[in-house]
Amino acid sequence: MTAAAESAYRIAEVVRRSGVTKETIHFYLREGLLPPPRKTARNAAFYGDEHLHWLRLIRSLREEHLLPIKAIKSLLADQSDLQFSADQFATLQALRRLKLKDLRHLKSIDVAVTAGELAKELRLTEYELQELREIGLLTAAEDEALDADEAECLRLWALVRDSGINAEKGFSPRDIRYIDQAAKLLFEREVSLFKDRVHQLRPAEIDSLLHTVIPAVDRLVAIRHERMISALLEVYGASAARSTKTQ
Repeated sequence: MTAAAESAYRIAEVVRRSGVTKETIHFYLREGLLPPPRKTARNAAFYGDEHLHWLRLIRSLREEHLLPIKAIKSLLADQSDLQFSADQFATLQALRRLKLKDLRHLKSIDVAVTAGELAKELRLTEYELQELREIGLLTAAEDEALDADEAECLRLWALVRDSGINAEKGFSPRDIRYIDQAAKLLFEREVSLFKDRVHQLRPAEIDSLLHTVIPAVDRLVAIRHERMISALLEVYGASAARSTKTQ
């Protein structure tokens, strides 16, 4: 990506036009999701129309498609490999409109909450929030409204913490970094699997991919994970029982 030269905006104007906060823009720059601004002086940075294009696209992928930042990075890196026919693209657009309708219904039921408000409700410490950001489960700024996925991630971490897996036992959000790593690995494998074959799918098959195949894969992962944990607990229980008998 290269910065556009035909327009020059200060970051305040980019914030106004894109609806993305200055802190989030700087975060996207650090993550490599945006090209660097054009600097004409030590403290003067100018952004172009290309920055607005990428910000709007990223915002759409996050808010409408509920994708985390690392998934967006993978998608943008592989976008040239994802080819669709006109009929397939029309089908995807129709499915997208249907999903947006569902999301608007959910948003009408659930009151929007900022990261700071939910953190206060869940009694999340600054340390926890920092680590949640480090592992990719939280990207919204404190005063920025959370999307449904990030709100659920915060609630799930609070549930884990309040169930006893907490700082008193030496646990913190950083210890579940592997979840993001596992999700990224799964996503990358799926992109690799489907991107070279998706152009062969008919519109009905694309619909099936979105509504049947991917949920089925997610459930398969959950089943395998649950069985592995159950096996571990069984071995641990058997070992504990033997230890008790020998005492």
